[in-house]
Amino acid sequence: MHRFVVQYKGVQVSSWPRLTPWIHHASSPGPKFCNNATLISHGDKNRLAYLYASILAFLRTEALRGAAVTREEHKAGTAGAAGSNLRPVSAGRLDVGISDAIRRRIVTLDYTPGLMIFENAVAAEFGVSRTPVHQAFMRLSHEGLLDVLPQRGARVSFLSRSTIIHAQYVRECLEAAAFFDAARIWDPADAAHLQRARRAQDLIEAQREAVAQGDYLRFTELDVAFHTEILGVLGNDLLLACVSQMRNQLNRLRLLELREAHHEKRMIADHEALLAAVSAGRADEARRRLIAHLKTLEDFREEIFGRHPDLFRP
Repeated sequence: MHRFVVQYKGVQVSSWPRLTPWIHHASSPGPKFCNNATLISHGDKNRLAYLYASILAFLRTEALRGAAVTREEHKAGTAGAAGSNLRPVSAGRLDVGISDAIRRRIVTLDYTPGLMIFENAVAAEFGVSRTPVHQAFMRLSHEGLLDVLPQRGARVSFLSRSTIIHAQYVRECLEAAAFFDAARIWDPADAAHLQRARRAQDLIEAQREAVAQGDYLRFTELDVAFHTEILGVLGNDLLLACVSQMRNQLNRLRLLELREAHHEKRMIADHEALLAAVSAGRADEARRRLIAHLKTLEDFREEIFGRHPDLFRP
């Protein structure tokens, strides 16, 4: 039987046979739409798109641990205990998949600031009721990506110049202190720390692949995963939540910066130097390099403001 399997370096993380009729593995990692003409002709294309988005939402968490997605054949009974880890998308997770799909459209500027979107239209697109769509809208509103207008729909939020400046400042303060502390407590003899370093290095290599493919959205997702991997050594979930909230205000600007300034090779070099400093316990260097790393976006932001005045508000 074919199974959809989440693996990391050949070690099975989870599997889900029920995904097989919907998804197939292509040459690039990640789930792909199956080319089943009968399935699509039966009107399930939107549900397929929804399921794809929902799976990506789940796998985003796996990606932070360096998981990759593959599909391979297994004989019956070979899945083992790990086979139950990946659960079917339940009704309680519908909003996660939908919000993930809409978030990607907003971050990539497929949905431009000021665009109105409506619950009924999104529900019809994904083949679901309005309830999970409403929940997704509220989630994205909390992230600062949508302005929910009662009885009128939702508007893609404009980027605020002042909010971006303040978010950059807060993120720099938080991560500079955190990278310093991460380097200070790093123990090269600790197996968990060594595994974390290997995962971080794998993320850097994946960033190189994303650059070669011109996939800037993937590059930014890997950037988030790299920083999260280092910050995770502190075991401070509140810190991660605060940094994530700041990133939500910056993601569209960061993607514009990559597309137009092409700083990606410098960013990769920065990540390599940061990982080396942290894993060697050089706390002062780690903090200094982190600040310089984040300044790359700050130094270019005024140029982006000037190039795209229609995207920004004071």
